[in-house]
Amino acid sequence: MLFFSLHRLAAAATLAAAIVPAAQAQAPYVPVMQQYGDFVVTRDRHDALVTLTFRKHGYWPGGAREVVEVRPLKATREGQPMLLAFTKGYTGQGTILIGVQNGEPLMRPISPLQRDSMVRTERDPEWGVPQPGRPEMLLFARDGRALDTGTGELLWFDVPGGVTGDYASAMLVSVSPDGRRGAYLTNALTKVGIIVATRDDGVAGVLALPPDTYQRWLKPLSEAASAQAGAAIKARQGRTDSNRIRRELELAWFGQQFQWKQGKGGWQVTGLGLSSAPPEGKQP
Repeated sequence: MLFFSLHRLAAAATLAAAIVPAAQAQAPYVPVMQQYGDFVVTRDRHDALVTLTFRKHGYWPGGAREVVEVRPLKATREGQPMLLAFTKGYTGQGTILIGVQNGEPLMRPISPLQRDSMVRTERDPEWGVPQPGRPEMLLFARDGRALDTGTGELLWFDVPGGVTGDYASAMLVSVSPDGRRGAYLTNALTKVGIIVATRDDGVAGVLALPPDTYQRWLKPLSEAASAQAGAAIKARQGRTDSNRIRRELELAWFGQQFQWKQGKGGWQVTGLGLSSAPPEGKQP
C-alpha cells in the first residue's frame, strides 16, 4: 500500500513538472508599455525600435518611422508631459522635443541627424549634456541650443557668427541662472575668449582669455578626446566621435573654471581671475 502511494506521488510530480514548462511556453508575450500621460511607449523584445501612441492613435513625430527611445521631461503642456525622443533612419529627425498644443502632439527638432555620419550618430544619440550645477538645463553644444527640462523652453541666443556644427567659431557652454543669457567659448587660431549673448539684443559681455589658454587647457582636452576615440575605434566598441567627446570635455572644463555673477550690467561670467564685461561702446 505504501509502495502504491509513493508510486502515485512520483507520477503526479512527473506530470506537474511536465505541465509547468508547457504552461510557461504557452504564456503569451506581453510587450513592455510605459505610459506618460496620454502618451504610451511600447517596446517589443524582438525590435530595437519603439512605437509611440497618443490617446490610442499611432504617432510618428515629423513623419519619422523609426523611433529609438523616448524620455519624459518634468515640463508639461496642456497637462501632458513633454517628451524628448530620438528618431533615426532616412525619415528620422534626430533628437526632438514633443509637446501637446491645442490637443495635438507637435514636435520640434533639437539636434538633427548628421547625414554625413548617420551611423555614428545613431549609435550614440545626442541627449544633451547637463550643465554643471544645473542638471535641469541640457546643453546641445553642436547645435547652439539649450533645453530647460523644467519648463520645456528651447533656448538660443543672439550671437554673431556660426554657432552650430563640429567646427563652429563659438560654442554654447553655459546658460545664465535666469535663462536670458548664454556664454559662448570662442576659439579662432588658438585665440580663446568668451562671449555673453542675450536672447534678442546681441552681445552683452566679452572676455579675452590669457594667451596660453589653448595650449594649457584646450589642447590637452582635444588630444584626450582623440585618444579616447582612437582607442574605441581600435577596440571596435565605445564612443568614436572625437569632436563630440572634445565638446563634452570643454563643457566640463568651463563648468569647473567659470561661474555666473550678477552685476549692474546683468549676468556676466567670471573665472581664472577674470570677468566678462559689456563690449566697448555698449552700456549695460
